[in-house]
Amino acid sequence: MTRYQHKTIKISIKKCYKMNDDELMWWWTDDQKALFKEFDAFVEENREEAQIYAKKFELPLPLLDKLAAKGYFGAAIPKEYGGLGLGTTGCCIVSEQMSRLGYAGGIFVSSMIGGCRQLLKYGSEEQKQKWLPQIAEGKVKGAVCITEPYAGSDAANVQTTAVKDGNDWILNGKKRFISGGDIAGRFFVYAKTSDTPEDRKNYSHLSAFLVERGTPGFSLERVNQVIGLGMSSNVYLSFNDVRIPDENRVGALGKGWNIMMAGLNFERLINNTAMLGNVQDIIKLLFYYTRRRIQFNKTTSQIPRIQDLIAEILSMYRMGKVFNYNCAKQLDDGIEPTVDVSIAKWIPAEFLRDLTSRAIQVMGGDGVMSYYPVGGMLMGSKINEIAAGSTETQKMIIYRFSSRKFNEPFRMRWIDEINSAVVSKKDSRFKGLEINEENVLKVIAHDYKVNPALYMTPDDVREDIGGSRTDLLNIFSKLEEQKLIAVHRDRKGKISLVKASYEGLKKAFPDEYYRWFPSWTPDSVKF
Repeated sequence: MTRYQHKTIKISIKKCYKMNDDELMWWWTDDQKALFKEFDAFVEENREEAQIYAKKFELPLPLLDKLAAKGYFGAAIPKEYGGLGLGTTGCCIVSEQMSRLGYAGGIFVSSMIGGCRQLLKYGSEEQKQKWLPQIAEGKVKGAVCITEPYAGSDAANVQTTAVKDGNDWILNGKKRFISGGDIAGRFFVYAKTSDTPEDRKNYSHLSAFLVERGTPGFSLERVNQVIGLGMSSNVYLSFNDVRIPDENRVGALGKGWNIMMAGLNFERLINNTAMLGNVQDIIKLLFYYTRRRIQFNKTTSQIPRIQDLIAEILSMYRMGKVFNYNCAKQLDDGIEPTVDVSIAKWIPAEFLRDLTSRAIQVMGGDGVMSYYPVGGMLMGSKINEIAAGSTETQKMIIYRFSSRKFNEPFRMRWIDEINSAVVSKKDSRFKGLEINEENVLKVIAHDYKVNPALYMTPDDVREDIGGSRTDLLNIFSKLEEQKLIAVHRDRKGKISLVKASYEGLKKAFPDEYYRWFPSWTPDSVKF
């Protein structure tokens, strides 16, 4: 079992003084800072070897053995299970630097997302004792299995089934786009365990399972090569009456969706920091190249526009790094920062694709030559906008989760003293009036004076005047029949928004009530 040895840091830390201290986050522990410096030295020592494997299209298995021997696969695994005990932050540190070693970095990421976070948060003690040491050792690689011919961004539409048979489960279905699935020995699989509409509605229809390579009926169906990623293949997997014991089910029955979301936060974060490692190398290359390329009797590093481009890349790299490691700290503190992780996934992914294109522009013809890495990075960067949840999916998550947080009243009240509307928490002037058609119409019509373009929710009206929701909905229906208000109904046909019609405005108040002019408006222009 590998253990984290501080004495190994003392040997390599001298080689790391070239690293600026601003690469280290101030909140990192001493062990996490030491890991960053040690692993940076490990990457520099093994980059040539990694590039040779990439040029030959060979699996970097000896390089992965070195990684395992150092214990780096156990960065996120607690020490009691044979890991380094450095949390999600430690795993991100390894992932960021590991991405600079080509396909070996992709294998590391695939292995980490194939059960690490899921087991740590949802696994039983027996499962942790069995699987976490295996992850930490790094000898058996992992992969996560979500995507199917039926389920992509719509991850809840998993059709692979798991049917209980005594103390076993029988899995049938197919998975596709499984990164690292060709060399993995441990697969974290999500399958449908219920078809009831109620369970589907409550996202309780999925469960999570661990399937081992070599299980009868479980086979590799197809291998695809991803553009720009060399040997980093992804695969199709087939499950044909695959029998696994109930002890391989992770978490409670029907909690697969929750486990998936926790796993995806971790997965996206590990992928995000891998992107940062690529940006780090692009920055180094651009400084190196532009200081040695002469055009118009000066180095291209002296051209203001080139300086601007590199400054933009540096700024986005620094902001992305701080934000990503802040998310990692939240995960280590027991928080699931879903919105922040999606932001950290979306923005760097688009930025990496954009900056690799700019980097090629800075280097001119050399940028598209295969012996410099930026051309390959440009092709590979596009996958970051799709893998682990597309950019569009991240924006959807950001909006939906944030809408819950910001779903608070932002009420404007008309203040006669200043003849204007202001944000206020004071009661409405209509509060406590009798709940009848006349007064409810006045509330809705008055809102036109405050928010001319907006509708009111039933709760807005209720907040202004009081009464029960049922009484108000009945009055809305009567006012609608009289064409005094316009209503908007939700998908179930229930009234969700109301607004005074022109007839309603006239009936509620005289025209003068709605007129308003700034104090500096001359009488000569009023009519």
